[in-house]
Amino acid sequence: MRDIDELLADLRGDGADPRLADMDAAVLAGVSQRRAQGAARRTLVLTSVMALGIGFVASFSAPQSARAVPSFALNAVPSSAPSSLLMGGR
Repeated sequence: MRDIDELLADLRGDGADPRLADMDAAVLAGVSQRRAQGAARRTLVLTSVMALGIGFVASFSAPQSARAVPSFALNAVPSSAPSSLLMGGR
């Protein structure tokens, strides 16, 4: 069996694995991708919360109900007809 010093000398002479040269670029690319995903997730959560808030505010500020006033004329357009609803009962 060879001596440990000879084995270490052989390792020193061989050099590093060539795949290790590309490892730092791959790690940094993975870190930047995770950072971008985190930013996208925060933006999505922020816009969702804003949309919910705007929806709640809009629902509370809207009128409570819309009622059609019945007409008693025999030849009148029904108050629930689309044309009378769109024209505002003119």
